[in-house]
Amino acid sequence: MTTDKIKNKIESYVKQYQANSGTFEGFVIIYNYIDFLKNEPYTYKMLGDIFEYVESQKKILKELHKNKELDKFNPNEFVFDAKNPSAWPTNLVFKKIQELYLKKPEEFNIMEALPIDLLNLIMIYDTLAKTRNKAKSNDLEEANRLTEEAKKLSTTFLPVKAKDEKGNIMAASFSISAYYLKCMAVVGKYILDNIDAKAWLDSGKPKPPISFDKDKSILNIQGEEIKIARQKDRPIDHYILECIFSKDDISDPADFSEISQEYLKEEYDKAKDWNKFRHACDNLNKKIEKDTRDKINDFLIYSTEKLGWCKINQKHL
Repeated sequence: MTTDKIKNKIESYVKQYQANSGTFEGFVIIYNYIDFLKNEPYTYKMLGDIFEYVESQKKILKELHKNKELDKFNPNEFVFDAKNPSAWPTNLVFKKIQELYLKKPEEFNIMEALPIDLLNLIMIYDTLAKTRNKAKSNDLEEANRLTEEAKKLSTTFLPVKAKDEKGNIMAASFSISAYYLKCMAVVGKYILDNIDAKAWLDSGKPKPPISFDKDKSILNIQGEEIKIARQKDRPIDHYILECIFSKDDISDPADFSEISQEYLKEEYDKAKDWNKFRHACDNLNKKIEKDTRDKINDFLIYSTEKLGWCKINQKHL
Protein backbone atom coordinates (compact mmCIF):
# COMPACT_ATOMS: atom_id res chain seq x y z
CA MET A 1 0.00 0.00 0.00
CA THR A 2 1.31 3.47 -0.85
CA THR A 3 2.11 5.88 1.98
CA ASP A 4 -0.69 8.19 0.78
CA LYS A 5 -3.20 5.35 1.11
CA ILE A 6 -1.82 4.49 4.56
CA LYS A 7 -2.25 8.11 5.68
CA ASN A 8 -5.81 8.21 4.36
CA LYS A 9 -6.61 4.92 6.10
CA ILE A 10 -5.30 6.12 9.47
CA GLU A 11 -7.07 9.47 9.24
CA SER A 12 -10.27 7.64 8.31
CA TYR A 13 -10.06 5.34 11.36
CA VAL A 14 -9.58 8.29 13.73
CA LYS A 15 -12.54 10.14 12.19
CA GLN A 16 -14.71 6.99 12.33
CA TYR A 17 -13.92 6.52 16.01
CA GLN A 18 -14.62 10.17 16.75
CA ALA A 19 -18.06 9.76 15.16
CA ASN A 20 -18.74 6.53 17.12
CA SER A 21 -16.97 7.21 20.43
CA GLY A 22 -18.80 5.99 23.49
CA THR A 23 -20.29 3.02 21.61
CA PHE A 24 -19.40 -0.62 21.08
CA GLU A 25 -18.92 0.20 17.37
CA GLY A 26 -16.17 2.59 18.49
CA PHE A 27 -14.30 -0.36 20.00
CA VAL A 28 -14.78 -2.33 16.75
CA ILE A 29 -13.08 0.59 14.95
CA ILE A 30 -10.17 0.40 17.43
CA TYR A 31 -9.93 -3.33 16.70
CA ASN A 32 -9.78 -2.66 12.94
CA TYR A 33 -7.25 0.15 13.49
CA ILE A 34 -4.81 -2.07 15.41
CA ASP A 35 -5.42 -4.95 13.02
CA PHE A 36 -4.43 -2.67 10.14
CA LEU A 37 -1.26 -1.44 11.92
CA LYS A 38 -0.24 -5.03 12.67
CA ASN A 39 -0.87 -6.40 9.17
CA GLU A 40 0.23 -3.54 6.93
CA PRO A 41 3.97 -4.23 6.38
CA TYR A 42 4.93 -0.55 6.27
CA THR A 43 3.32 0.40 9.60
CA TYR A 44 4.35 -2.85 11.30
CA LYS A 45 7.98 -2.22 10.37
CA MET A 46 7.76 1.36 11.64
CA LEU A 47 6.15 0.31 14.93
CA GLY A 48 7.98 -3.01 15.31
CA ASP A 49 10.22 -2.03 18.25
CA ILE A 50 7.32 -0.27 19.98
CA PHE A 51 5.05 -3.30 19.52
CA GLU A 52 7.79 -5.45 21.06
CA TYR A 53 8.20 -3.09 24.03
CA VAL A 54 4.45 -2.94 24.56
CA GLU A 55 4.21 -6.73 24.59
CA SER A 56 6.90 -6.91 27.29
CA GLN A 57 4.96 -4.42 29.44
CA LYS A 58 1.71 -6.27 28.81
CA LYS A 59 3.29 -9.37 30.38
CA ILE A 60 4.14 -7.36 33.51
CA LEU A 61 0.59 -6.04 33.64
CA LYS A 62 -0.80 -9.57 33.36
CA GLU A 63 1.35 -10.65 36.30
CA LEU A 64 -0.04 -7.78 38.37
CA HIS A 65 -3.56 -8.96 37.55
CA LYS A 66 -2.64 -12.57 38.24
CA ASN A 67 -1.22 -11.69 41.66
CA LYS A 68 -4.25 -9.46 42.32
CA GLU A 69 -1.99 -6.46 42.90
CA LEU A 70 -4.42 -4.21 41.06
CA ASP A 71 -7.33 -5.34 43.24
CA LYS A 72 -5.99 -2.97 45.90
CA PHE A 73 -6.60 -0.02 43.60
CA ASN A 74 -9.81 1.91 44.28
CA PRO A 75 -10.36 4.67 41.71
CA ASN A 76 -12.72 6.47 44.09
CA GLU A 77 -9.98 6.83 46.72
CA PHE A 78 -6.77 6.99 44.67
CA VAL A 79 -5.09 10.40 44.45
CA PHE A 80 -2.76 10.77 41.48
CA ASP A 81 0.55 12.42 42.37
CA ALA A 82 2.71 13.05 39.28
CA LYS A 83 5.79 13.43 41.47
CA ASN A 84 5.40 10.04 43.14
CA PRO A 85 5.18 7.19 40.57
CA SER A 86 5.92 4.62 43.28
CA ALA A 87 2.37 5.20 44.51
CA TRP A 88 0.81 4.58 41.12
CA PRO A 89 -1.08 1.26 40.91
CA THR A 90 0.83 0.29 37.74
CA ASN A 91 4.21 1.69 38.80
CA LEU A 92 6.04 -1.46 37.61
CA VAL A 93 4.86 -0.95 34.03
CA PHE A 94 6.64 1.39 31.60
CA LYS A 95 9.46 2.19 34.02
CA LYS A 96 11.54 3.77 31.24
CA ILE A 97 8.79 6.29 30.49
CA GLN A 98 8.33 7.06 34.18
CA GLU A 99 12.05 7.72 34.58
CA LEU A 100 12.05 9.95 31.53
CA TYR A 101 9.14 11.94 32.91
CA LEU A 102 10.67 12.34 36.38
CA LYS A 103 14.00 13.46 34.95
CA LYS A 104 12.54 16.57 33.28
CA PRO A 105 8.74 16.71 33.65
CA GLU A 106 8.56 20.19 32.14
CA GLU A 107 10.17 18.90 28.92
CA PHE A 108 8.20 15.66 28.71
CA ASN A 109 6.59 15.31 25.29
CA ILE A 110 3.25 13.57 24.82
CA MET A 111 4.82 11.41 22.10
CA GLU A 112 7.18 9.86 24.69
CA ALA A 113 4.13 8.12 26.14
CA LEU A 114 3.13 6.60 22.79
CA PRO A 115 3.75 3.00 23.99
CA ILE A 116 1.21 3.57 26.78
CA ASP A 117 -1.37 4.79 24.26
CA LEU A 118 -0.65 1.84 21.98
CA LEU A 119 -1.02 -0.63 24.87
CA ASN A 120 -4.45 0.77 25.76
CA LEU A 121 -5.61 0.30 22.17
CA ILE A 122 -4.11 -3.20 21.99
CA MET A 123 -5.98 -4.20 25.16
CA ILE A 124 -9.27 -3.32 23.43
CA TYR A 125 -8.07 -5.23 20.35
CA ASP A 126 -7.25 -8.28 22.51
CA THR A 127 -10.64 -8.17 24.23
CA LEU A 128 -12.57 -8.08 20.95
CA ALA A 129 -10.32 -10.76 19.43
CA LYS A 130 -11.03 -12.97 22.44
CA THR A 131 -14.76 -12.27 22.09
CA ARG A 132 -14.70 -13.33 18.46
CA ASN A 133 -12.69 -16.47 19.22
CA LYS A 134 -15.13 -17.46 21.97
CA ALA A 135 -18.04 -17.00 19.57
CA LYS A 136 -16.27 -19.13 16.93
CA SER A 137 -15.69 -21.91 19.46
CA ASN A 138 -19.40 -21.70 20.37
CA ASP A 139 -18.67 -20.45 23.92
CA LEU A 140 -21.48 -17.94 23.55
CA GLU A 141 -21.89 -17.34 27.26
CA GLU A 142 -18.31 -16.09 27.62
CA ALA A 143 -18.51 -14.21 24.31
CA ASN A 144 -21.62 -12.37 25.52
CA ARG A 145 -20.03 -11.64 28.90
CA LEU A 146 -16.96 -10.09 27.28
CA THR A 147 -19.14 -8.13 24.86
CA GLU A 148 -21.22 -6.71 27.70
CA GLU A 149 -18.05 -5.66 29.54
CA ALA A 150 -16.80 -3.89 26.42
CA LYS A 151 -20.13 -2.14 25.92
CA LYS A 152 -20.07 -0.95 29.53
CA LEU A 153 -16.45 0.22 29.30
CA SER A 154 -17.11 2.21 26.12
CA THR A 155 -19.37 4.63 28.03
CA THR A 156 -17.44 4.74 31.31
CA PHE A 157 -16.46 7.92 33.12
CA LEU A 158 -13.70 7.40 35.70
CA PRO A 159 -13.35 9.58 38.80
CA VAL A 160 -9.95 11.23 39.06
CA LYS A 161 -8.28 12.92 42.01
CA ALA A 162 -4.92 14.54 41.50
CA LYS A 163 -2.51 16.78 43.37
CA ASP A 164 -1.58 20.07 41.80
CA GLU A 165 1.80 21.80 42.10
CA LYS A 166 0.89 23.14 45.56
CA GLY A 167 -0.31 19.77 46.82
CA ASN A 168 -4.00 20.66 46.64
CA ILE A 169 -6.30 17.80 45.64
CA MET A 170 -8.49 18.39 42.60
CA ALA A 171 -11.38 16.09 41.69
CA ALA A 172 -12.75 15.48 38.22
CA SER A 173 -13.79 12.64 35.93
CA PHE A 174 -12.61 11.66 32.51
CA SER A 175 -14.29 9.85 29.66
CA ILE A 176 -12.79 6.54 28.57
CA SER A 177 -13.99 7.19 25.00
CA ALA A 178 -12.20 10.57 24.88
CA TYR A 179 -9.04 8.94 26.20
CA TYR A 180 -9.09 6.27 23.47
CA LEU A 181 -9.59 8.97 20.85
CA LYS A 182 -6.44 10.65 22.19
CA CYS A 183 -4.59 7.31 22.02
CA MET A 184 -5.61 6.76 18.39
CA ALA A 185 -4.65 10.33 17.48
CA VAL A 186 -1.19 10.06 19.10
CA VAL A 187 -0.39 6.74 17.40
CA GLY A 188 -1.68 8.13 14.11
CA LYS A 189 0.36 11.32 14.46
CA TYR A 190 3.52 9.27 15.01
CA ILE A 191 2.98 7.34 11.77
CA LEU A 192 1.88 10.35 9.70
CA ASP A 193 4.77 12.50 10.95
CA ASN A 194 7.28 9.80 10.03
CA ILE A 195 5.78 9.39 6.56
CA ASP A 196 5.71 13.15 5.94
CA ALA A 197 9.23 13.72 7.30
CA LYS A 198 10.64 10.97 5.07
CA ALA A 199 8.82 12.37 2.03
CA TRP A 200 10.20 15.85 2.78
CA LEU A 201 13.77 14.58 3.09
CA ASP A 202 13.45 12.38 0.01
CA SER A 203 12.16 15.34 -2.01
CA GLY A 204 15.52 17.03 -1.50
CA LYS A 205 17.50 14.09 -2.80
CA PRO A 206 18.47 13.90 -6.49
CA LYS A 207 16.36 11.34 -8.31
CA PRO A 208 18.28 8.34 -9.66
CA PRO A 209 18.26 8.42 -13.47
CA ILE A 210 15.62 6.34 -15.25
CA SER A 211 17.01 3.91 -17.81
CA PHE A 212 15.93 0.94 -19.88
CA ASP A 213 18.27 -1.88 -20.86
CA LYS A 214 16.62 -3.16 -24.04
CA ASP A 215 18.91 -6.19 -24.31
CA LYS A 216 18.01 -7.46 -20.83
CA SER A 217 14.54 -5.85 -20.93
CA ILE A 218 15.07 -4.24 -17.51
CA LEU A 219 13.65 -0.87 -16.47
CA ASN A 220 15.59 1.00 -13.77
CA ILE A 221 13.51 3.50 -11.81
CA GLN A 222 14.02 4.95 -8.32
CA GLY A 223 16.70 2.37 -7.61
CA GLU A 224 14.40 -0.52 -8.57
CA GLU A 225 15.15 -3.03 -11.34
CA ILE A 226 11.98 -4.20 -13.08
CA LYS A 227 12.08 -7.11 -15.50
CA ILE A 228 9.72 -6.31 -18.36
CA ALA A 229 10.03 -9.30 -20.74
CA ARG A 230 9.91 -12.36 -18.53
CA GLN A 231 9.80 -14.83 -21.39
CA LYS A 232 11.69 -15.20 -24.65
CA ASP A 233 8.92 -13.50 -26.66
CA ARG A 234 8.89 -9.81 -25.85
CA PRO A 235 5.53 -8.18 -25.13
CA ILE A 236 4.34 -4.82 -26.48
CA ASP A 237 5.31 -3.34 -23.06
CA HIS A 238 8.97 -3.91 -23.93
CA TYR A 239 8.71 -2.18 -27.30
CA ILE A 240 6.85 0.78 -25.79
CA LEU A 241 9.81 1.38 -23.49
CA GLU A 242 12.35 0.72 -26.24
CA CYS A 243 10.69 3.37 -28.37
CA ILE A 244 10.48 5.94 -25.55
CA PHE A 245 14.09 5.45 -24.45
CA SER A 246 15.41 5.65 -28.01
CA LYS A 247 14.39 9.31 -28.16
CA ASP A 248 16.79 12.17 -27.48
CA ASP A 249 14.31 13.44 -24.88
CA ILE A 250 12.60 10.60 -22.99
CA SER A 251 9.84 12.97 -21.92
CA ASP A 252 8.58 13.04 -25.54
CA PRO A 253 5.53 10.91 -26.36
CA ALA A 254 5.77 7.74 -28.45
CA ASP A 255 3.03 7.32 -31.05
CA PHE A 256 1.31 3.94 -31.13
CA SER A 257 1.69 3.90 -34.91
CA GLU A 258 5.44 4.50 -34.56
CA ILE A 259 5.82 1.61 -32.11
CA SER A 260 3.75 -0.66 -34.34
CA GLN A 261 5.60 0.10 -37.58
CA GLU A 262 9.18 0.63 -36.33
CA TYR A 263 9.38 -1.95 -33.54
CA LEU A 264 6.64 -4.53 -34.08
CA LYS A 265 7.06 -4.34 -37.87
CA GLU A 266 3.29 -4.26 -38.31
CA GLU A 267 0.94 -1.85 -40.05
CA TYR A 268 -1.05 0.23 -37.58
CA ASP A 269 -4.83 -0.16 -37.83
CA LYS A 270 -6.33 3.11 -36.56
CA ALA A 271 -9.71 1.48 -36.01
CA LYS A 272 -8.65 -1.10 -33.46
CA ASP A 273 -4.91 -1.24 -32.71
CA TRP A 274 -5.00 1.70 -30.27
CA ASN A 275 -6.90 -0.59 -27.88
CA LYS A 276 -4.15 -3.22 -27.63
CA PHE A 277 -1.61 -0.49 -26.94
CA ARG A 278 -3.85 0.90 -24.19
CA HIS A 279 -3.93 -2.56 -22.61
CA ALA A 280 -0.15 -2.81 -22.94
CA CYS A 281 0.28 0.53 -21.14
CA ASP A 282 -2.05 -0.63 -18.36
CA ASN A 283 -0.16 -3.92 -18.04
CA LEU A 284 3.14 -2.06 -17.81
CA ASN A 285 1.81 0.27 -15.12
CA LYS A 286 0.51 -2.70 -13.11
CA LYS A 287 3.83 -4.52 -13.44
CA ILE A 288 5.73 -1.45 -12.20
CA GLU A 289 3.23 -0.91 -9.38
CA LYS A 290 3.66 -4.50 -8.18
CA ASP A 291 7.47 -4.54 -8.41
CA THR A 292 7.81 -1.16 -6.63
CA ARG A 293 5.43 -2.36 -3.89
CA ASP A 294 2.74 0.19 -4.84
CA LYS A 295 5.12 3.17 -4.82
CA ILE A 296 4.65 3.89 -8.55
CA ASN A 297 1.25 3.20 -10.06
CA ASP A 298 1.16 5.75 -12.88
CA PHE A 299 4.49 5.46 -14.69
CA LEU A 300 2.95 5.85 -18.15
CA ILE A 301 0.19 8.18 -19.24
CA TYR A 302 -1.46 7.74 -22.63
CA SER A 303 -4.10 8.91 -25.06
CA THR A 304 -6.89 6.53 -26.09
CA GLU A 305 -7.66 8.34 -29.34
CA LYS A 306 -7.34 6.44 -32.61
CA LEU A 307 -3.99 8.15 -33.21
CA GLY A 308 -2.89 7.25 -29.71
CA TRP A 309 0.37 7.93 -27.90
CA CYS A 310 2.02 7.24 -24.54
CA LYS A 311 4.77 8.86 -22.48
CA ILE A 312 6.42 8.77 -19.07
CA ASN A 313 4.51 10.67 -16.41
CA GLN A 314 6.45 13.90 -15.82
CA LYS A 315 6.56 13.41 -12.05
CA HIS A 316 8.78 10.34 -12.48
CA LEU A 317 11.36 12.15 -14.61
